[in-house]
Amino acid sequence: MIHHLVLRSEEGDFRLDSGLLVSGARKVAVASLGSVQCLADRSRWSQSALEVLATQCPIVLGRWDRRERKWRTCSVIPRCRYVQPTALYRLCRLTPSRATELASKLLWTKILNQQTLLRTFDPRLPEVPQLKENSFQRILRLEAVYARTFWARYFVALSGDLFAREKRRPSHPLNIALSYGYGFLYHAVEWQALASGLDASIGIVHRLRRSRPNLVCDLIEPLRCCVELTVVRHLEEMDGTGNPSRMAARFAEMLEQKWRYRAGSYRLRSVIRLMVESFVRDLHGQGNFAPFVLEPGDALV
Repeated sequence: MIHHLVLRSEEGDFRLDSGLLVSGARKVAVASLGSVQCLADRSRWSQSALEVLATQCPIVLGRWDRRERKWRTCSVIPRCRYVQPTALYRLCRLTPSRATELASKLLWTKILNQQTLLRTFDPRLPEVPQLKENSFQRILRLEAVYARTFWARYFVALSGDLFAREKRRPSHPLNIALSYGYGFLYHAVEWQALASGLDASIGIVHRLRRSRPNLVCDLIEPLRCCVELTVVRHLEEMDGTGNPSRMAARFAEMLEQKWRYRAGSYRLRSVIRLMVESFVRDLHGQGNFAPFVLEPGDALV
């Protein structure tokens, strides 16, 4: 059995011993690992452990920056096999029209998911937002409008205080919780992109920027609603001091929660895998990309 290892304890020493990854009394066979996602703030890794794991599976290391209140990540890419060895080539060779088509799908699905969240409190809203023309520029402008107004509308419906999203150095506890939760998604999407043969730095929507996983920023858009629902469902816990260990537990549960996707019900971790795999198949002309669409039943608070 291949395992995805998530390390979310505050600290730990990780070393290699006879083919086992060891931390304290915990041990796991390196040969059984498909990926490693480390969210520990103060973990320490031996050089030999990282070198061996780098030949085995994708590794994403994360650190919660308490001053900036955001995640800092780095990736260790495996040097051996990929599921799709030509995926990166296909991504780099996308024509402008195909890249625009995929970008439109991602942003439009994000808008649809936000509309589904709003309809939870106001069923009179239309199921699909009005769009005068089905073009990328129109979708991009509509996404910008929702980015400015969504949270104020959503929290007014919750009878909460007027809430504005802060992206840089968030100070409001809910903003800290959202940034923390988005970090969990970033890590999960990034290791899946690496495992599928993609380069996380080459995106299609966000402007290319050094030291940023641009493709992950693209693919995460339809999935943001899962973090937003988790924050709302545990509002009393999130609207406090922003305790990292408490938030980590809730967002780890989110990744194991079941969501409906493409006529099935899967854990969010599996939804991410299936969605990225459908993206890769689309790059190869073997199917249509299917972003995650939030079902009304899953949007209930």
